[in-house]
Amino acid sequence: MQRFLARNGSTKTSVLVVWEPILATDWMPPGESTLARIPDKRARQFWDPNHVVAISLNEFAKQKPNQPHPECCVQKGFNWDEVILYAPYSQWSEVPVATFWNGPIVKAVPSLEKSFLATWGPG
Repeated sequence: MQRFLARNGSTKTSVLVVWEPILATDWMPPGESTLARIPDKRARQFWDPNHVVAISLNEFAKQKPNQPHPECCVQKGFNWDEVILYAPYSQWSEVPVATFWNGPIVKAVPSLEKSFLATWGPG
């Protein structure tokens, strides 16, 4: 993900990174070394121990069945290790439609980049 952000450095994007307890080792918020994986200043990282974001995104998917849906990454009933892209100026007063949604992140980045360029244009 960091390489993707570095290649698209001139864009006016915002990145939300949500860490949640999924694996047996996820019993506390991520430490500095984990947060350092995504040092980009456009990224805001936070700990979501109650899966509020994952639950909300699942509801969004139900409300917008025509948007992309992830092909993987459900554990303990929660979507995780996914990346979602929304169009520029998406309004959150209503549920926006994702232009890309898939995972796991490490495998999804090439497709994300194509969708990003198609949605946002070159940096």
